[in-house]
Amino acid sequence: MTNIDTFFDSFVLKLSENYPRDSKMHFYADYFELVSLFNKDNIISVSEMLDRLKDEGIIKQEKIIEHQAEKNDDDEIFVREVFNLLEQRNISFGNDYPFIYSDERLSLKSDINNRQKVYIFLLLASNLNLFKDFQSDLTTEFELISQKALENYLPDYAVIKGFGKNSEFTGYICDKIRQLAKIMNLRTNEEYLKTISSKGTQDLGLDIVGWLPFNDNIGNYISVFCQCACGKDWNKKLNETRRYNKFLNSYLSNITHSLFIPYSLINYNDSVFFEHHEFGEPVLLFERKRILSLIEDKNIYDTLNTKELIEKCVTFEENIV
Repeated sequence: MTNIDTFFDSFVLKLSENYPRDSKMHFYADYFELVSLFNKDNIISVSEMLDRLKDEGIIKQEKIIEHQAEKNDDDEIFVREVFNLLEQRNISFGNDYPFIYSDERLSLKSDINNRQKVYIFLLLASNLNLFKDFQSDLTTEFELISQKALENYLPDYAVIKGFGKNSEFTGYICDKIRQLAKIMNLRTNEEYLKTISSKGTQDLGLDIVGWLPFNDNIGNYISVFCQCACGKDWNKKLNETRRYNKFLNSYLSNITHSLFIPYSLINYNDSVFFEHHEFGEPVLLFERKRILSLIEDKNIYDTLNTKELIEKCVTFEENIV
């Protein structure tokens, strides 16, 4: 892993782009949390975030003076809406939330416990563009956390297998698919497997598999095929596991396709997900709230290789507001 002290010597926190305010408000909420995390005083207000977004060019000034007053009102309403979303997170995550919301001010708690640090891990994994030096570690450990969440979501008798780089499946991807089919009592569709490079090593979008077997050798049961995605373009990975519908012949049942993302995607006002227009096909979504609620192991934080990075984030201070 990159030298953490060296990384933070030149670390600058800045919103990567001007996201659409209506559908991607959760990105702004994440950014506000990061500002509170790294701010010297660990506290932010509406006026401070308005100034910061102006300084970064996210909020732009009108060229026509008489239009500026109306725009100022709209910008302030938007920032207050983001703070309202932070208030809802504070309520929803409860003691798992590492921040305190009060009177349109967000502040970092003075004594962060390990579950709250797992929240911070998910926050960092949602912002790989800011932590590119640690991208491999964050994405690898997000898969491990996602696998643990799936284990806790499904019944105790479920079989859960990682299908990524460090799994029990070996060889080229066609070999791995055949190995998976064998233990799942499924048949492969060799005609479709022939369309894959015989020397292909990519997992073709499948990171975790879970199924609820019966005490027989019939491949008819509930199964979940999961993709883990940390990038901002997670929507492009929604259908990646669906190619396994062609590679494997499930018997008289359909595969449930699932996506794990570290983002906090719940729109509490409407009881839907932000960006739900992206979901063209049925999908079982595990986002930040769902994942964290399924992490029952109190010691999972101590197993993370990125623990040192998270600890540094908690203590690091930069006067950025």
